[in-house]
Amino acid sequence: MDVVIIAMLVLALAVAAAAAMLERQDLQARALQAQRVYEEARLMLRCGMHWARSILAEDARASKVDHLRELWASGLPPTEVQIGSLAGEIRDEQSLFNLNNVVRDGKPHPPSIEILRRLLAAVGLSPALANTIAGAIAATRPLADLGELNGLPGLDAQALARLQRCATVLPRPTTVNVNTAPAEVLAGLVEGLTVSDAQVVARRLAAQPLGNAGAFQSQLRPGRKVDANDLSVTSEFFVVSGRAKVGGADLRMQALLQRVGTALPVIVWQRTS
Repeated sequence: MDVVIIAMLVLALAVAAAAAMLERQDLQARALQAQRVYEEARLMLRCGMHWARSILAEDARASKVDHLRELWASGLPPTEVQIGSLAGEIRDEQSLFNLNNVVRDGKPHPPSIEILRRLLAAVGLSPALANTIAGAIAATRPLADLGELNGLPGLDAQALARLQRCATVLPRPTTVNVNTAPAEVLAGLVEGLTVSDAQVVARRLAAQPLGNAGAFQSQLRPGRKVDANDLSVTSEFFVVSGRAKVGGADLRMQALLQRVGTALPVIVWQRTS
């Protein structure tokens, strides 16, 4: 009887061991499959990045003016491919105000601070935050990411979300491309320009972009002035965003590109999540 019990116990252990081995193999197979689809999604994003860089390089060869009617601005809607789907867009980052403009050579830059004051008011934030931001940058170093401002007095997550709609962080001082700028940014550039009037100007420029920055003055009512040194109709920095889905993998990518001349833009930074 004891022999039978022992035999049954040995058999049960053998069955359990076999089941555990099969389960382990199944888990390994699933892990390998997940890794495979993840790598396929990463490959799709790399292809999308190459497409974006090529489009921007070709655009530079075709025209010296950047505006929202060009091919790069049309984006790539979710598109089914053989192994999944890919979507993406290119955003002109010089359509936004560069926060690093407010400090030049380690010192606050009053004209840019005034632009930021008006921009903050345009998005419903306190203009006094301009001095807070300039002081924080001057005390440390140029910003690498807008999120570095989180925690400053008056700049919680909600305020930063508002600011992010019209401000950016770029590695050097930049102009604003008036052809692609939203109304709030235009209102910041021009003293006395209301957001509603700026919306009219922005819509007009989206339909009929300017060929040179000096022509922007003609878009304004008499008496309103803007410093032409703050403006451009061409851009050097762009943000590319992409999303790839393959099986259970859903991968997102964002990168800042710097375009110099007609060469392929270089990747300043890249983030994947």
